[in-house]
Amino acid sequence: MAEQAEPHFQNSFLARARYPKGKRRLQAILDATFDIVVREGLAAASQEAIAKRAGVTQSAVRHYFPTKDELLMAFFSTAIERLQQKFHVAIESGNLEPRQRLLDSASMHYARILETEDIYFFEAAAFWGRNADFKKLRDEWYESLDRHYIGLLEEIHPKWSRKRCADVALQILTLILGGWVTMGSSRPIRRNESRQALKNSLLQGIERVID
Repeated sequence: MAEQAEPHFQNSFLARARYPKGKRRLQAILDATFDIVVREGLAAASQEAIAKRAGVTQSAVRHYFPTKDELLMAFFSTAIERLQQKFHVAIESGNLEPRQRLLDSASMHYARILETEDIYFFEAAAFWGRNADFKKLRDEWYESLDRHYIGLLEEIHPKWSRKRCADVALQILTLILGGWVTMGSSRPIRRNESRQALKNSLLQGIERVID
């Protein structure tokens, strides 16, 4: 299949600014937040530290995000929005068989893991556990994925019961999310194997559970 260009991403984080200068400032804040969260952890991501790293004033940061939690909510939700938009564009494009759509969906998630710092995911999970708004957003995202995989499995296997489809969908999501631990750059095992080889192995595991 020919490689497709990545769809344009409507970032609600950058939409807070009306003009190009403001968007550049917000992008600098986003980049600084990512750098601090990945290198030093959530505790270090104060508005003061982010402003200093981004090269903007603290008042500029507070103008867009009055509190640290509002900033972190916007920051972490951006990643989910990006994946959601890419996911929905992929679902709506083409006329692939349901089995291939399922495998492409899983492959997209693995590609996201490969291109993202492991620490980012674990810090996001920590914020998810503490922030009710982010928990709601992320829960809804995972619930939609669960429904998506159940629906595809029902198309692939019309004779399967709803419970069987739900059980296999859970197994698929677990294989995908477990990739953050076993396929990431800080993985505790298989460190001598390439991450692409590990991705292929996990995709083969998904193929086995859906066939």
